[in-house]
Amino acid sequence: MSSTQNYDAIVIGAGHNGLVAANYLAKAGRSVLVLEARDVVGGACVTEELIPDSKWSSCAFIAGLLRPEIIEELELRRFGLELYQGDALSFSLFRDGTHFTMWKETDRTLRELEKLNKRDAQAFLDFGMRVQKFAGLVTPWLLELPPERSEVLARFEAAGEQTLFDEFTLLSVRDLLDRYFQDERIKSMLTFFGMVSIYGGPSSPGTAYTYGHHSWGEFNGNFGQFGMARGGMGAISEALAAGARHYGATIRTGAPVDKVIVRGGKAEGVRLVDGTVITAAQVLSNADPKRSLLGLLEPGVLDARLARDVANIDTRGSMARIHLLIDELPQYLPFSDASEGPQHHGHQLLGPSREAFEQAWEAQRRGTFPDSFVIEAVIQSVTDPTLAPPGLHTMTLGIQQLPSQLTGTTWAAEKQRWADLVLEDLFTYAPNLRDHILDRVVITPDDLDNEYLITDGNIFHGSMMLDQLFGARPLPEIAHYRTPIDGYYLCGSGTHPGGGVMGASGHNAARVALDDAAGVAALRPRRTDAPVCPPWQQRLVGQLMGTRAGRWLGYRAARQPALRKVTAYAARSRY
Repeated sequence: MSSTQNYDAIVIGAGHNGLVAANYLAKAGRSVLVLEARDVVGGACVTEELIPDSKWSSCAFIAGLLRPEIIEELELRRFGLELYQGDALSFSLFRDGTHFTMWKETDRTLRELEKLNKRDAQAFLDFGMRVQKFAGLVTPWLLELPPERSEVLARFEAAGEQTLFDEFTLLSVRDLLDRYFQDERIKSMLTFFGMVSIYGGPSSPGTAYTYGHHSWGEFNGNFGQFGMARGGMGAISEALAAGARHYGATIRTGAPVDKVIVRGGKAEGVRLVDGTVITAAQVLSNADPKRSLLGLLEPGVLDARLARDVANIDTRGSMARIHLLIDELPQYLPFSDASEGPQHHGHQLLGPSREAFEQAWEAQRRGTFPDSFVIEAVIQSVTDPTLAPPGLHTMTLGIQQLPSQLTGTTWAAEKQRWADLVLEDLFTYAPNLRDHILDRVVITPDDLDNEYLITDGNIFHGSMMLDQLFGARPLPEIAHYRTPIDGYYLCGSGTHPGGGVMGASGHNAARVALDDAAGVAALRPRRTDAPVCPPWQQRLVGQLMGTRAGRWLGYRAARQPALRKVTAYAARSRY
């Protein structure tokens, strides 16, 4: 066992949250070492050459939750980050052959919805305003210490929005959408956002929050929109890594940590798998809470009761990816050929139905596969040709609501058979692809656990239900990024405010570590009892849409192409 240089702080894991934390620590003048077990930075926010000469976003593939404050404060554009959008945000193809395209422009989306259900087109605008109001009350806490759940409820009560709190934290996503929409296709399409990395189905209470969590993202200030990162999601991590190095941090890949060294109840550094010891006054773990507290600490370091509670953190619910190298774009059934079109530009959802989501939940509970799948797809090489050779494309399929463990067998044994089942479903929507797949790489929940080091393959590092949110994430005793080990912190998605490529957990943990080093008691002053006052434009729109005549007028204004700039300005998250 050899000893190496001492640092002010060590960050375990170069996932995006770990890199965000490293940026803030290094920017504050701390000497920082980031240790990454894999040979590439990014964790689940990574671009990899899975097949020679072609690159994929291996796990996360949509950019929309990364906080704009972090992008600006860390100058990520300066370090190479480019976020962009295709013509269409998403394309949904239903089993009955009908389809729906969600556009960047509200008026185009509303007219598209009218083809499915005219009443629901108006309801879509109303619902969007409710989501935005919910976000307006919750997002001020994203870059702050986690509030107690009672504080969150109190804020909603003070705003006269108790019903809004109930709808987006307590209800199932089925009950939530039933309150607003009639058309089953529209409800099925929207249900997907509540099914990401969960152990449950549309009728599971609390899934409405998962929906809200995925809906409050923004793109260039436009609420509820998302885009892609030029070069794949790894471009976010690479920009963060470049920034961290610029501020003086050192990043070492291929350096798995074996244990956090604890003496006298205080973290003193880490021991690598190869026996190297590196000392530091503070250690931050970007791993999930279970790995951080049960895997990286010696047995007996944690209190037995807390160790039991950590083991009981709900990490059930996983997802999987199938990466395809194709030499022809999918000819989805409504289209006459495979020519590039808006249906290939954004997030594609094939076969969404609430019954299919319910059946997937039943199969997940039993540890088996459903008879059919709801498939999400992204073909980023259409809008970013640098990812594939000329004439070829990178297509990624995603399947949610998968069991972390299979009953009576293993993911390793079923991996290729499962992928074959998914592809057979894919061919019902794009039959031409049967003869145009050149190669494939499959990433299962087991791979997420063993290769990407995410316990149970749960990309959120833990359930996003109310019992594991805010001041209870991941547990009340460790909800403020500090662990019972002095100088040892959690900075991954298992902490407040949760999963997705958001960066908030890394930001908040770094601020806590810096405050502790400086002897400051809190992350930053905040008044949780202060009313949240939305921008005057949103207040005016809210008042207008609060009347029947106003809703009629607002809808007709929103569907007019000539008023796009006005509509977009009214919906902006910041001014």
